[in-house]
Amino acid sequence: MRHNQRIERSANAAKVLAIITAALLPLSISALNNQKSKPGLNQRSASGFSATGIPDQQQAAPSQPAQSANDPAAWGSNHIGKPIPEYVHGDECLFCHRNNIGTTWQKNAHGVTVRQGEDAPELQAIVRKQPALSSLATQIEYFLGSRHRVRFLKKDGYGKFALLNTQAVLGPDARVDKWIDVDKLSWDKERFGNRCAGCHSTAVDSTAKTFTAFGLDCYACHGDVTLEHTKNTSLIWLSKKRRDDARAITSICAQCHLRLGKSRSTGLPYPNNFIAGDNLFQDYEVDFAKADDESLNPGDRHILRNVRDVVVIGAGGASTNWSAFVPALAVLKRKAKRSDRTCMSPPPSHQIFNSGRRSVG
Repeated sequence: MRHNQRIERSANAAKVLAIITAALLPLSISALNNQKSKPGLNQRSASGFSATGIPDQQQAAPSQPAQSANDPAAWGSNHIGKPIPEYVHGDECLFCHRNNIGTTWQKNAHGVTVRQGEDAPELQAIVRKQPALSSLATQIEYFLGSRHRVRFLKKDGYGKFALLNTQAVLGPDARVDKWIDVDKLSWDKERFGNRCAGCHSTAVDSTAKTFTAFGLDCYACHGDVTLEHTKNTSLIWLSKKRRDDARAITSICAQCHLRLGKSRSTGLPYPNNFIAGDNLFQDYEVDFAKADDESLNPGDRHILRNVRDVVVIGAGGASTNWSAFVPALAVLKRKAKRSDRTCMSPPPSHQIFNSGRRSVG
């Protein structure tokens, strides 16, 4: 009797165990499959990558965080295709800044991208010394560049320049080393608007290819400021109180110093109505893979790598001071091998400028 009861209890226990095992088995299999599909940091998958998407051999040093690519266009806003704002002009800025900025602006490279003839007597002398320009000397009203190469402009309607096809290549002593295309002189009415206007003039309408002011006005780098900035200087870009956004500051400098790109909206080699504070890369398209192209001159690689580090890799953070990249560029430009195909003689397609892009002067 007792023997039969023990047998019956054992049978019942076996049934219960079988039911529990049947219930838990699918869960165990599912957990095992999940573990295989998501290997841990030290578990190698069939592809050789860990759960973080980084090759296993790179995870030997867990103290070094993975660098993931960011979308350069993912942050901020833009003014693509919008009307040019009624911005505060440089003459108005000089009312307050005449003593600290006005006295040195014409010695700043940004201040001499384009100059009127009367403001550049040394360049007028270059024209007078070239016999081939004697018949056109009175037509030349403005000069483009002044440090490495000089080109010659005349007004051609509202917000437009015609560009003379010749150019003077300057040596270290600012004397002419050689002339290019001086034998067949002609005025080109389209080239300045198609190539140069974006960084040698201010507030360019990309549709009409007209500019509001020749050369670079304060607006180009400091943005559309309000008069309230006199009480709160953090309202103006690049002031001492507004240098803490690495991506925005990079966009400001890169609008002219980053070459090899073009506007997605217009196809022009400069952005469509960029205003300081905008995300440049929502319109301006650049192949950052070229940052590792050893065939580029050192100046171009320097700029591309620095911009890539900030906007793609996310290096530098909020404390990045991008004003440091310009002096470094100047050194690299002097060391780089010079060629005839620079900003002053733009080649087609992406390779538009040779030294620091569009900031030649």
